[in-house]
Amino acid sequence: MDIRAGAAKVWSALNTEDKLIAGSLLLTTIGVSIAAAMREPRVYGVTTLTVIAVLLAGIIKTRSPRLAWLLPFGLVAGILELWSDWLHVAQIHSLVYTDYFGFRLLESPSYMPIGWWLTCIQFGYLALRLSDRWPRWVALTVVVLLGMALPPWYEEFAAPAQAWYYTTARLMLSHTPVWIIFTYGGCMFSIGILALLLYRPGDWWRAAVGGVFTAAGFMLSAVFWYVALGG
Repeated sequence: MDIRAGAAKVWSALNTEDKLIAGSLLLTTIGVSIAAAMREPRVYGVTTLTVIAVLLAGIIKTRSPRLAWLLPFGLVAGILELWSDWLHVAQIHSLVYTDYFGFRLLESPSYMPIGWWLTCIQFGYLALRLSDRWPRWVALTVVVLLGMALPPWYEEFAAPAQAWYYTTARLMLSHTPVWIIFTYGGCMFSIGILALLLYRPGDWWRAAVGGVFTAAGFMLSAVFWYVALGG
């Protein structure tokens, strides 16, 4: 009962935006778990589209300036992340997609830009929200550590779901290369620091520019950690 009471107390302390982001993270985790259990890669795409639809509906309903700003921020970063995937699939040959959910964009499944759009909204929001209560460096540290713990689970479930796999066998944690875990740390740092530095409600230009630099951070992190730990 104490655990339930504690959980209920924490949940009641969250605002509507917090609950929307927490719910989207929970739905994402449930979806990729189902994909792995069913060994069905298309569930990854269905999960991505479902969660972003729920999130967009919530943003429209709440009229949150913070989440609204993160929409173009994440969309630009998600689209440009395609080039990071292209590099690893077509040039480095470290990543192999086994399902494209209907069609491919460059070398990525059709839902991948939406997946990164969703991730940027979720973790960008966490960085901004936590900075309301804690110093920025603490908020950023929490976002990076959470990013190294949660999204790699999506990677871990990808192999049994037959969605994608990595060709590198050096320094693996089950199905997930260690360099991928550190890459996510770099990606979450990029999302968090650029959201913190550039966020200004209603300034869509700053949001788009932040998305460009965030995607550049994705590319840099992926290449650096692959060379350091995976190549």
